[in-house]
Amino acid sequence: MHSFFVVWCVSICFATTIAYPKNDTFKVGETRYFMGTAKMNFDDSIDFCKSHNMQLISARNSSEYKIMLHTIFEMVVFGTETVVWTSGTKLAKSNDWIWLSNEMDYITFFDWGRGEPNNRSGNEFCIALHPGALAHYWTDESCTELFLPICELK
Repeated sequence: MHSFFVVWCVSICFATTIAYPKNDTFKVGETRYFMGTAKMNFDDSIDFCKSHNMQLISARNSSEYKIMLHTIFEMVVFGTETVVWTSGTKLAKSNDWIWLSNEMDYITFFDWGRGEPNNRSGNEFCIALHPGALAHYWTDESCTELFLPICELK
């Protein structure tokens, strides 16, 4: 009986302080992830993640990126053609790309697909990730395209 009360109390206490839907998240290492189920544009994806006290996925180094890829492949979209937004975006009037994380870090490594970034439509300033079982790559996309958001909490 005592252990039931402790578990119940901890569940209630934490449930009232966590703003994101805990049952829909999964944790890898120290990072918690949450994937939206509706496609949306880049700005709406940022707002969606913020509404869950999270941010769009980003990777500050290649190790973080490998963990992020493994997470997406194995736990979220393995075997599908799902495209997801990252927090990567291009600075205006510049060739610099940044992660729109809390620190707005410059992106120092890239995993562009062949011929990317190409700014094909003339307004491709946001980075999408095309995960796949055999290959994965980034593309620059118009920020108005509709892809799934994957949010993270570090």
